Amino acid sequence: MYLTDHLNKISWSVADKSTYVLYGIATIAILAVTNDIEFGVFTLFNTLHNLILNISDSFSLQAILQFSAVEEEKPRVNLIALFNHVVLVCIFVAVTLIFSHGIAELLGEPKFVEVAKALPLLALFSIPRYFCNRIMYRELKIFRLFLTNLVYFGTMSGIIFYCIINNIFLSYSDIIHITYLGAGLGTITAIILTFKYWKFSFKGTTKYLDVIKFSIKYTITGIILPLPKYCDIFIIQFFFGTSTVGLYAPAKNIFRFVDEAINTVNSLIYAPSVKFIANKDMKSLNDLITKSMSIMLLGFTFITILCLLGVSNSFSAFLPNKFVDAIPMFNCLMIASILLPITLLNTTINASGKPEIIAKYVLISFVFWGLAFLIIGVYFNKYVNLVPLPYIIFLFVLSILLIRYGKKHFNIKFIQLFRAVPDFIGLLNRKFKK
Repeated sequence: MYLTDHLNKISWSVADKSTYVLYGIATIAILAVTNDIEFGVFTLFNTLHNLILNISDSFSLQAILQFSAVEEEKPRVNLIALFNHVVLVCIFVAVTLIFSHGIAELLGEPKFVEVAKALPLLALFSIPRYFCNRIMYRELKIFRLFLTNLVYFGTMSGIIFYCIINNIFLSYSDIIHITYLGAGLGTITAIILTFKYWKFSFKGTTKYLDVIKFSIKYTITGIILPLPKYCDIFIIQFFFGTSTVGLYAPAKNIFRFVDEAINTVNSLIYAPSVKFIANKDMKSLNDLITKSMSIMLLGFTFITILCLLGVSNSFSAFLPNKFVDAIPMFNCLMIASILLPITLLNTTINASGKPEIIAKYVLISFVFWGLAFLIIGVYFNKYVNLVPLPYIIFLFVLSILLIRYGKKHFNIKFIQLFRAVPDFIGLLNRKFKK
């Protein structure tokens, strides 16, 4: 297993995640043609939509990767996954609509009622797109995934930049309609690119109850793992105030490129991990996970060094002036990116049917995360650039626990984290010899 063997998929994965970065930049730049209230209402809408679809993705669609090791089972797994996906999203959307007035009163935001009414149409567009994305991950059609997200994020980003260039004010309803258009076009693209894989059947040996049992465990883990990402804004608000939240949010948006790169590799290695474990091919499993971690570690270390040397200062070209102070926070977050590749072991552990192990490790790491925030918030609250430090500590503790487990159960050695280096050097040698 060599770096060059997977260079094509990795390249398209990086290209795919660059579409997230493009949209992240657009959402930061959009502040130039809207106000904090309008943008806040849209953020509420977008966050609610993402929360619903991501929960359904974990509960319903992860089964597409977990139970498709046997080719003949794919049509039945597709049917189960799509059924669960549609039902779960519809339930969440219906509950939001029914209780929209109560939630609006609780949040102190009357416009939440309008947010709830706008949600069903976007959910309708997103249901097939999320399903198609999982199909593309299973079949390793990363170029097609890139095209889908290019249409989805590219459409929205293009319209937003057009409005910025022409100084067109955008209300939250305008931004929601832009999202509708991007989601609609992205969904059509996804369906066209995956239609030949849309095979459904009641025939097969995969038991519905087995899928549900796995989905419940996986979903619990899927919710616990991003806890620091869900909670950090509220903790920062409590200790540091709104202005610091306003600085941290742009840094976090740009850092999303790293998160999405890790998510992509997780999806790429999940299905092969299931097959290797089912075939008890531990040598191939070890090669897959250690090479993946090593490649990501090498890449993120290089990018982090560049950022610390000042390359990230170029963000000031597109960040509004009041957000330039977010760059040091981003640099601090990039240090966390060096530890993130080790969390790819989460995928291997999940593939082995042990998501409760990850839940336990994450909860232990979360305690350290909370203590770090408490210490920084109480004793060092004048140093706002330390805000990302608890996340680094969280990943450090989690990495130690994962490496320990990987050594015991998958024969993973620490030195293997650097095994991509010879491949990379060999690639450079071959290029220069030509």
